[in-house]
Amino acid sequence: AWAQVYAQVEKDLTDAAAVLPQSYSWLDIGRATKGAALSLHAKVAMYQKKWGDVLTYTNAVIASGQYSLFANFEQSFRIANENNPEEIFEIQCPNTESNTEASDSQFSQVQGVAPTYGWGFNIPTRALVNAFEPGDPRLDATVLFAGGTSKEGDPIPVVDNGHVDSMYNYKSYVPFAEPILNGNPGAGQDVRVIRYSEVLLMNAEAANETGNTTLALASLEKVRARARAGNNAVLPPVTTTVQATLRLAIWHERQVELAMESDRFFDVVRQGRAPELFKNRGFKAGKNELQPIPVSEITLSGGLLKQNPGY
Repeated sequence: AWAQVYAQVEKDLTDAAAVLPQSYSWLDIGRATKGAALSLHAKVAMYQKKWGDVLTYTNAVIASGQYSLFANFEQSFRIANENNPEEIFEIQCPNTESNTEASDSQFSQVQGVAPTYGWGFNIPTRALVNAFEPGDPRLDATVLFAGGTSKEGDPIPVVDNGHVDSMYNYKSYVPFAEPILNGNPGAGQDVRVIRYSEVLLMNAEAANETGNTTLALASLEKVRARARAGNNAVLPPVTTTVQATLRLAIWHERQVELAMESDRFFDVVRQGRAPELFKNRGFKAGKNELQPIPVSEITLSGGLLKQNPGY
């Protein structure tokens, strides 16, 4: 069944890449492009460990010249910089008072300070904070610490109605100065699906797995150089040529570069490290790699759908 699903997804992405344009005029910004199809195809191939394909698709995206890393990591997630050259596929949430509520995004709201500004979902952990290397500017661009101040100058609440929250997702953060649309803070904040930095990291991983250490190190360094932001005292270039060591370095870079973008769980599962890294959260091998299928969906299928193991 999984082979059939993957085959259909890959066929859809192949067909899409063959007909989609490289880019659109501003009137159609947000529609899927050839680069989006190729990038998503690379990710599908990565989950199947089809490293040659990952390399082919990511190399094509890089060679297209359509994309580049946005200089300021933190600012790349703000509304003013949406659809910048790093964003390969981005769900559009138009920032306009004329929106109907149905087109507003709650991506930011659900991650806001509970309960006044949101529900407090997807909050950073201490383990994530500790994963950042000393001086990595991405830490303060990824995690908002209670009692601190955002880069936009907004004070971050410590206590809200008696609930103490220590950290928040900065990537979904909406500065106080942004308008509240239809009573929904952050309604105009787009959702990033895949960024150029992830294409570079997939390229690095595939290159390492296929023995091209030089390309792997070069692609990895592009991501670290942007994060370094000109401060050569932090994030030294990775230089190891040992495949297993470089693999771990690339996985680490994915953790800190893509943190709070809803990628980590699936990444760790496909790496085969979930039983080790998530054991304190109750992860059970052979079960929690997959989510349960709702009974209602099994009923609607007439029994064709079978419940995943362990549920």
